[in-house]
Amino acid sequence: MLTTICGRCGKLIQQGTKCPSCEADRQREYDRDHRNKDSRDFYNSKSWKLLQKAVASRAGYADEYIRFYKGRIEPGKIAHHIQPVSDRPDLGLVGRNIIFVSAATHQMIHAEYAKGEKEKEEMQRRLYRVLMESENNFEDS
Repeated sequence: MLTTICGRCGKLIQQGTKCPSCEADRQREYDRDHRNKDSRDFYNSKSWKLLQKAVASRAGYADEYIRFYKGRIEPGKIAHHIQPVSDRPDLGLVGRNIIFVSAATHQMIHAEYAKGEKEKEEMQRRLYRVLMESENNFEDS
């Protein structure tokens, strides 16, 4: 295993990964400086944290989008709301509105959302297709 030194804190980390300590600090800073209070409270709630774990488990801790569309298994990291909580707060804690993805897939999804309403709706259709397939596979097992 190759290691490198974190440029922010100086700890040894595995090459090609982010420093876990600095990543946690970055999340805290984002919560404090950028996220609105209601959103921060929601994402720090016990209900959300439990649902995140359930969604990750349902996905087998793999990126559901990559598995469905590319046929590969890659580790997931983020529980993503297909319909954003800012648009549909009533779906914030609904498992059928959440897909488990990697950080790279999450960025790609948000890039599509940012292009415009048409692209956002098409991406949401694609994400719901992944969930429907995941549910079908779960029921078959």
